[in-house]
Amino acid sequence: MKFVIEYGNPVEQRLLTYIPEECSFDMEPIVSGIDFELILNKISLSVVDSKIIQLWGFCGLDKSMKSNYQVPEYKKGALRVKHNLNFGFAYGINDDDLPVYVNVQTGWVCIGNPEKKGNAVEFINNCVAVIDDDKGFVSLWLKPETLPDI
Repeated sequence: MKFVIEYGNPVEQRLLTYIPEECSFDMEPIVSGIDFELILNKISLSVVDSKIIQLWGFCGLDKSMKSNYQVPEYKKGALRVKHNLNFGFAYGINDDDLPVYVNVQTGWVCIGNPEKKGNAVEFINNCVAVIDDDKGFVSLWLKPETLPDI
């Protein structure tokens, strides 16, 4: 699957939260009618009309993940997936789990490679994806309302 950034398109207006008791990310408001889901580690990215509109799922955070990585510069827009996938299913973005990094100073969590360059887009409030020149997925940066103490 390939990812396409459409800069200038409206950003999905959702509130990203982290629920420490569940070790998970969640969003409000939630959309229940989706076409399919993409899975990154244990986080589900919901797709409607080829556009990623929300995310949620398990992502345990602990002190071994602390880092000083900074979210890359980004612009607002839409994140779409080019696919010929069947509706009603979930598909993994990667074969293996990607590393997770937490910058407790800035509040950003990175899933993936924080050092690899690419094009960055904020596609949902406080959710930034980095896509490489081959339209491959590099990293997902999330900044929930609050982080747990780690």
